[in-house]
Amino acid sequence: MSNPLFGPSKTVDTPKKNFRTRPSAIALWQPDIVVPERTIVRRPLVIAGEPSLRPDATRAQIDETRTLLASLADRRAALGRRVAAADARAREASSDRERVSAVFESYRAQSELDNVLTGTMKQLASLMKDRGL
Repeated sequence: MSNPLFGPSKTVDTPKKNFRTRPSAIALWQPDIVVPERTIVRRPLVIAGEPSLRPDATRAQIDETRTLLASLADRRAALGRRVAAADARAREASSDRERVSAVFESYRAQSELDNVLTGTMKQLASLMKDRGL
């Protein structure tokens, strides 16, 4: 019983003639290597955003915040006057109908104040987000 894997070794003779290959129609891509003419200057990718480096942007943010808070104070004062007038009307009312009307006006003013506060908070949150807070 002979095993072809472990049998006697067979020698392979080298060919008598040189093989000639034909040129292939497929050409390999050989990219050109480009070397920069001048050296590349390394600089930091992130520049510190200190207020001293950008005073105009900081000044604009402060002015915008100041305007927003002043607007809130003005609206609060106007709504406070409306609530005070409605309370005075409710105290001086001669009928239940006038009293209820004055109380409803007071509730409307308080509701409008809530809307103003909510809008101001959204604007302040947007300003804080822009600053990265």
